[in-house]
Amino acid sequence: MNRRQYLAVSTAALSGLAGCLGEPEYTISSVETGDDSHPLALDVTAVDRNIAIESPGQLDITLRNTGTQDVIIKNTGVWPLGVLGLDSGGESVSADILLLADEYAEADTVEVRPNGASKDNAPLTGTLAAAESIQRQYEIDGRRVSSAGAYTLQGYFDEVPLSYRTGQNADWVAYHPSVTVTLTEQSMLP
Repeated sequence: MNRRQYLAVSTAALSGLAGCLGEPEYTISSVETGDDSHPLALDVTAVDRNIAIESPGQLDITLRNTGTQDVIIKNTGVWPLGVLGLDSGGESVSADILLLADEYAEADTVEVRPNGASKDNAPLTGTLAAAESIQRQYEIDGRRVSSAGAYTLQGYFDEVPLSYRTGQNADWVAYHPSVTVTLTEQSMLP
C-alpha cells in the first residue's frame, strides 16, 4: 500500500469513528432496591443493560401488592406507575432522565417530545388486588443520558410517582420507592 492509499484509508476510518466517539454509550451496571414498610413493593430488573443512541437500555418494573387487602393506587399520566424518571439528586424540578414506555403513546394523558415531555394532571385511580402484580417495561434512551452515576427512581415530574390507600376512607400515603440505578460510561474503543 502506498502512502496516498494509506492516508486515504486512515482518514476515512477516523472520519467514520468521529461520529461514534462523540456520543458516549452507557451500561446499567447495577440496580438496587430497598425494603419498604408499605403494602406495595417494586421489583426492578435490567433486561437490556446497554444504552446507546440507536439501542436503548431496558428495565422491567413490577409493582406488587404484598399485603392481604386491596390497595387503591392514585397517580397521573398512566396507571399504575405514572411517568417515571431517574434523578441524580440535583436541584432540578423534574428528574434528569425520562424513562420511556409504550403506554405513553397509547395514552392521551402523556406527550413525549425529543427534548421533554408533558402530562395531564388529572388523577387516575385503580385497584391492585391482594397478591396481584403489574409489570411494565421502560426504556432508557441514550439521547436522554448526559452523564454516568447513581440515579434514584422517582416520578419524572414529581418525586412521588404514586399515592395509595388500603380503604375508601383511609388517607392517601405517598409511595417513595427505594431504587437506585447506576449507569457507567462504556469505552467506545475495543
